Amino acid sequence: MAYEGGYTGEKTGYTGPGIPDITRVTNPRQPDTNNYLSSNYFKLEITRLPLVTYHCQSANLPSLSLTPTEQTNPTGTPIKWVGGRYIWEDFTVSFVVDEDMKNWIEVFEWMEDIAIMTDNKRTMNYELNSSGYEFHRTGRSSPGQLGDYFSNASLIITNSSYKPKLTVHITDMFPTALSGIQFNSTNSDNEPIIATATFAYTYYTINRLTNDA
Repeated sequence: MAYEGGYTGEKTGYTGPGIPDITRVTNPRQPDTNNYLSSNYFKLEITRLPLVTYHCQSANLPSLSLTPTEQTNPTGTPIKWVGGRYIWEDFTVSFVVDEDMKNWIEVFEWMEDIAIMTDNKRTMNYELNSSGYEFHRTGRSSPGQLGDYFSNASLIITNSSYKPKLTVHITDMFPTALSGIQFNSTNSDNEPIIATATFAYTYYTINRLTNDA
């Protein structure tokens, strides 16, 4: 005998006694997606380094830590409060070096420009203090600006369909380390050389894109 008062098709949300309509259940613990983030779901854009960007193999989303402020008290256990210093991990990019080493030299010349390596006349600092100096090596005929020391970068994180979902904007970045290149005449295979550049920066922000596809 059919259950009296059961589902007749006239209403939705009821399927019988003790049987919930799963199409109407909203579980706040249920995630929007069961897909996992993979390490190759990314795209990198560095404004000042187009060749490094093109040959990029890996990049990290830097860690972030906040040091607590300690309040002294008569006991041996300090009281910890928020309001300390933010510590941003360095941004690291690995890239395949092209046979002309143009992308490696991109980073090298940037590091040479922002500090005094051998001659202060070959730095941006000389440009900023000598308005008549022309900096021909990088193609500029006008004095450098303070913003020339830095560059911004965007780390675009995609979903499993390789559609952008998040953008990490890295602000005021500049190189602090560039790995060397180890040549070896005993190698029989033409393996590509991977170089690594390390960057310091001020901070980064994360923007969630509205593309839900």
